[in-house]
Order: sequence, then C-alpha cells, then structure tokens
Amino acid sequence: MDPLNLSWYDDDLESRNWSRPFNGSEGKADRPHYNYYAMLLTLLIFVIVFGNVLVCMAVSREKALQTTTNYLIVSLAVADLLVATLVMPWVVYLEVVGEWKFSRIHCDIFVTLDVMMCTASILNLCAISIDRYTAVAMPMLYNTRYSSKRRVTVMITIVWVLSFTISCPLLFGLNNTDQNECIIANPAFVVYSSLVSFYVPFLVTLLVYIKIYIVLRRRRKRVNTKRSSRAFRANLKAPLKEAARRAQELEMEMLSSTSPPERTRYSPIAPSHHQLTLPNASHHGLHSTPDSPAKPEKNGHAKDHTRIAKFFEIQTMPNGKTRTSLKTISRRKLSQQKEKKATQMLAIVLGVFIVCWLPFFITHILNIHCDCNIPPVLYSAFTWLGYVNSAVNPIIYTTFNIEFRKAFLKILHC
Repeated sequence: MDPLNLSWYDDDLESRNWSRPFNGSEGKADRPHYNYYAMLLTLLIFVIVFGNVLVCMAVSREKALQTTTNYLIVSLAVADLLVATLVMPWVVYLEVVGEWKFSRIHCDIFVTLDVMMCTASILNLCAISIDRYTAVAMPMLYNTRYSSKRRVTVMITIVWVLSFTISCPLLFGLNNTDQNECIIANPAFVVYSSLVSFYVPFLVTLLVYIKIYIVLRRRRKRVNTKRSSRAFRANLKAPLKEAARRAQELEMEMLSSTSPPERTRYSPIAPSHHQLTLPNASHHGLHSTPDSPAKPEKNGHAKDHTRIAKFFEIQTMPNGKTRTSLKTISRRKLSQQKEKKATQMLAIVLGVFIVCWLPFFITHILNIHCDCNIPPVLYSAFTWLGYVNSAVNPIIYTTFNIEFRKAFLKILHC
C-alpha cells in the first residue's frame, strides 16, 4: 500500500524529490542481494494470504463469530488480501528489475490499487471504531439484529466506495511519468492522498477511541460508587445463606413427594409459595409469581434480595430425582465485559497499524516540505513495514480473541 513511492533513489537524485523512480542502473553485483530480498518479500506475501484467508473462513464458518464487528474485520482482511495479491507482487518485481516494462495503463491501475487498498484499510479501522462506540455507548441500539445488519452493510459499502473515489483520479491521466517509471508523479496528489487516505481517518479513529475510553471510565466509576454506597458485600452473605438453606429444605421435601414431574420455583421470602427468587430475575428472562408478595424479614435483608441477580431453580426430573441450579451472572454484565474486551483488541489493531504506517507517511511529508535527504534503504524499510501490517492482524486476533483462536485451530485440523 505504498501510494507514493515504490523504488530506490538514484545516487544523484535531488534530496527534495518526493519519489523514488525505478531504474535499471544497479550493477550485477547487487542482483544476488535483490534475489534474496525478493525471496523474503514473496514469503511475506504468502504469510499475508494464509492469515487473512483464515480470518475470512473463520467468520464464514463459525456462527459465534458472525457479528457486526467481525464483518468489518473481514472487510479489513479482504483489503489485506488484495494488497498481497494485486499490489505486492508488482512491488517485488519493481524492486528486483528496477524499471517498469509494461504499459502506462497498467501502471495507472497498479498505483490506483495501491492507494485504494491503503485507504480501505484505514477506513475499515475507522468504521470499526465507530461500531465499537455504538456497542459501548448505545448497547440497546447496537443489539438490534435488523439495524446491525443494515448498519454493517452500509458501513462496508461506504468504506469501499470512498476508497475508490479517493484513488480513482490516477486512472484519468492525473499521473504522468516516464515510460520506464511507475510512481505517483503529481506532488499535489501526494499531499491529497496522504491527508485523505491516512491522516484524517487516523485522527477520527483516535478521537472515537478516546471517547470510548471516557465512556468506559465513567461506567466503571458509576459501578464503584453504587457498590460503596450500598455496602453490598457486607449484606450479601446472610440472605444467600438463608436462601440456600431453605432451598435445601424444600428440595428434601420434593424428594419425599410423589407428585408428577413438574418444574417448581421456591421463594425464601414467602415459603408458602413455590418460588425462590433473589432480585432482578426479570433481567434474566425469568418471571416472578405475581401472587407472592415479599414480606420484610426480621434481619432487614428483604431489600437486599431485590438487588441480587441470583436465583435457585429446582426441577423434578421424570425419574423422580430433582435438579437444582444456581444462576449467578448477569447477561448485561457479561455483554459489557465482552464489548470491553473486543474494544481493547481492536484498539491494539489500530495501534499496530499506526506503528507500521505512520513512519511511511511522515517520510512523504518530509520529502515534500523539507530538504531532508532520507536514505533509500530507510525509505524502502518504511514501505515494507507498512506491508507487514497486513500479516500482523490475524496474529492479533489469535492472541486476544479466544473465539478466533478456536476457529483457526478447527480449520487447520480439518
């Protein structure tokens, strides 16, 4: 995704020149070095293809991975795949041969794809950050299935349409170079593509992640404040012990009963009724018995029962035995924790992208606006550091997302 420069500098190239024209003046002594270099770059291409194909296969096969965020991750993986298959082979060719031996239209298509895929990558990351903000700040809106599918379709479409729109001027005669060169020879387009393809989306994405951090921080403070004000832990043990004792007594009564198989719920607050509910059960999809009014207990723990998201459920099996379960975890809290972990992983993806591509784009700006004489080896290293980013993302998913890790192992064992 090198939208600006693709080759070595000539020894006599002026230091303010913003491009690296390809030429065939390198001596034969350098050929073994270039061949070895080309072998490493070809290996990088295969690694990128392998990793990103795994990502696409994992999301398409595993229902647990078919989420809004992961569809955007697939869009990012497709951009990386197109870089590896449509752009990088030509860059390797130019590094080895040293000049462009094909037509102008082929060169224009090549540099257009280069700019387009770089733009698609950063815009996908920007779309992912917006998706994460919606999930964290507006979970009710985010969890609507219809709106989620519609939203992700619109976002992916916008990403690719914008990417093509930004890069397509190169197809209409904007880029004029020598016959044996294939570079972007328009300094104005260099500035334009750097700003629109990288700097502006990067700043938007960074601001969105800062906003996400603020939302998560406020939420954490709010939870901590509620816990301290209620002295939740101090009053939690007594009602739970009482509930467990009564559930055990009622279970023993069930064992001696000859009634037909049925599901019964028991209440520690009103033993005469068949329900045991410690607060907020409705959040878990359970329904309390309307004719079971809660009576205040002597020790004053009746209020605490309405705050504890736990309930016992005793079920009589067909063979006469009973099964007791204690469900303790709030779905809402689990969902929030899941969104937080997903956001952290994608923030790492963004951070790695910036580390890989920022040196390259800074170098381009410096080449235009200062007399810096950047060594060609350093320039080439920054270019390929950007391409390495396409191979890193699948590794991040494997490291920080257990669902992706399981899916990858499942695919590889087939």
